[in-house]
Amino acid sequence: MGLTREIYQALESIVGAEHISDDPAICEADTKGGAGEFIWDRGAVRPACVILPGNTNEVQEIVRLATRYKLPFIPVSTYYIAFCAPNRANTIMMDLKRMNKLEIDERNMYAICEPGVSISQLQAEAMKRGLYILSPGCGAQASVLANTAVHSQGPLGYRLGYGYRRILATEWVLPDGEMLPIGSASLLKDYFWGEGPGPDLRGLLRGVLGPMGGLGVVTRIAVKLFPFIPEKLVPTGISPRTRLQLPTNRMKWFNIVYPSPEKAIDAMYELARNEIGAIVMSVPAVFRYVARARGKGVNEFWESWTKAGETMDKEQTIVRVLLIGFTSEKQLAHEERVLVELATETGGSIREARPTDESWFMSTDSISVFFLGGAEVTAVLSLDSLDEGLKIGRAIAKLKRKYTPPLAEDYEYPGWFQMQEMGHMGYFEFLTYGDLEDVGRLGELAVECDKQCVEMGGYTSYQDPSLLGPVWYNYHVLLKRIKELFDPSEVSNPPKPLSMG
Repeated sequence: MGLTREIYQALESIVGAEHISDDPAICEADTKGGAGEFIWDRGAVRPACVILPGNTNEVQEIVRLATRYKLPFIPVSTYYIAFCAPNRANTIMMDLKRMNKLEIDERNMYAICEPGVSISQLQAEAMKRGLYILSPGCGAQASVLANTAVHSQGPLGYRLGYGYRRILATEWVLPDGEMLPIGSASLLKDYFWGEGPGPDLRGLLRGVLGPMGGLGVVTRIAVKLFPFIPEKLVPTGISPRTRLQLPTNRMKWFNIVYPSPEKAIDAMYELARNEIGAIVMSVPAVFRYVARARGKGVNEFWESWTKAGETMDKEQTIVRVLLIGFTSEKQLAHEERVLVELATETGGSIREARPTDESWFMSTDSISVFFLGGAEVTAVLSLDSLDEGLKIGRAIAKLKRKYTPPLAEDYEYPGWFQMQEMGHMGYFEFLTYGDLEDVGRLGELAVECDKQCVEMGGYTSYQDPSLLGPVWYNYHVLLKRIKELFDPSEVSNPPKPLSMG
């Protein structure tokens, strides 16, 4: 079954024949994709067509037509997580990559992005102007708009904050095709402010996560930019060992070794209290062995990782800190003195690391996230306490023993901890890897992890509200009412945001 000729021709009249296709090969390319593939997109079906609107008016027309004929539609751009996979017959896949306008207001430090603008594009342009943005954990190939409207989290959030804090005025096409500008864009046609004048509905657009296309299509978003240093980050190296050379008069990495995760977390809080650093995070042992094996192949990793299990101190924890002298070289010198003093006082052994960056400004850890296997699942927790994250991480590590093997061995390491918002929020990931044939076991572990996290008081992102709602003020009931109000025909990426499936 597919679209009727009448409907296809109506869609074609909106964008032109060259920007729509129902070719099975083209449609198949948009059936699956990204992180969580084979797990979060189980049961995916091929879309009926792929359509590429070129502006907001065309998006509105497509949405109105889909609503009239009760056809599901999914807005996508450059995406990395498989929540975009269609799960209903006759789905219209709305690929927004043609909408790629970017404007930067250098004086007021914000950028206006359409869906086709990637984070790496914006980062490069921002740095030319002495500004920068957060490059999220999923990778800088992601759309600025899509990532900001859904998640936008990464270690630089220690200083820059969670994604919802960086959203300014926004242009939002609702599931009935009506336009809803929020913030200053609603009255002034200016995107500098998310709070107004006009309706501030950013909390409806997203909380910890966004609705993932379940409440219409965001077609333009303004995001905050932040002051950076005037010195350049210079690309160097030959693939696969490419990196940015950091100016050591303004930027320095440090590794601090602690005898236990508890000591490391106490130290991370001390750094936050003193308001130093641009990144403060732990470094799981497996990350270090992946880095050492880069360019040498997976076999090199597994040989060294297996040997490490025999001698490795499984309690030892490394805290990695990036210092940036945003205002001057004196600031960097001051922060370095404070860091060394705090590391000594908290029982750590500190040493300066190489002045390079392979991840956090232009690409992030997505470049090696699948190095261990073909599939990966993550327990993601947003917490007000890293101590709580450690408690949950240790419990999950014990739980995983039932699934190892076939899942990859991690020697019960309790997870990856990141400071967010200058220590006012914790963020925790428990990474688990397996081969593609192990996705069933990964899925079983994910369910057990989620239940255990909820019982222990964690908020697990990327999970069905029906699981979390009963212990979080029944927000799933309110969310259901919002979905029914905005999308009564259930055409906007159903069943999002009511279910992740």
